[in-house]
Amino acid sequence: MAEEQLEMRKLAESIAKEISVMATESKWATRFVWTAIIQGAIISLLTLVLVMGELGFLHPSVSLLINTTVPGIWIALGYFAYLVVGVVGMAVTALFYQYLEVNLKSPYTGGAKSLAWIHLILSNIGIIGATLMIIYAGYATGVATLPTDLGGLGMAMNEVEPMVVSQYLPPIAAFAALTILGIMLGGLGYVMVYKHRPKAQF
Repeated sequence: MAEEQLEMRKLAESIAKEISVMATESKWATRFVWTAIIQGAIISLLTLVLVMGELGFLHPSVSLLINTTVPGIWIALGYFAYLVVGVVGMAVTALFYQYLEVNLKSPYTGGAKSLAWIHLILSNIGIIGATLMIIYAGYATGVATLPTDLGGLGMAMNEVEPMVVSQYLPPIAAFAALTILGIMLGGLGYVMVYKHRPKAQF
């Protein structure tokens, strides 16, 4: 009898633990948090490359391009866009999913679940592609417009513009469109789940 009571107690504790986890954990929030962590690791690696570049790894250095050329500003723009949207944005997005699935007890199912996957995949692919392409375009065109005595090609900006438009603008625009599409479809899924949330009982 005592053994049976002990087994029942263990079973009850196990069930209570599972319920506790279910009540406080959102699968989609967890996915977006992990995405933010991965994006943070990527930008940390990128930061290391840029810092090492200042020690002679990159020639000309990124700081020189930012200080002396207009395209060099694109490097800073791409970097901070990645930090804000790719890292902070993904972490903040997790809060929205946490609110729906835990606070409002509205799990993602059916079409809304598919939209959440699209949101996760497209927005992350898009922000990585767009920002890294902006950084690369800024560096490449910055080198082209940097005076030759500073290690550049010394081309005028009006000579570089056609190269930017033809080579860099289309992929940047395509990746940016993926990001926007992912966010919009994620928002649509959010609205769908929110509309079907359990109504509060008074």
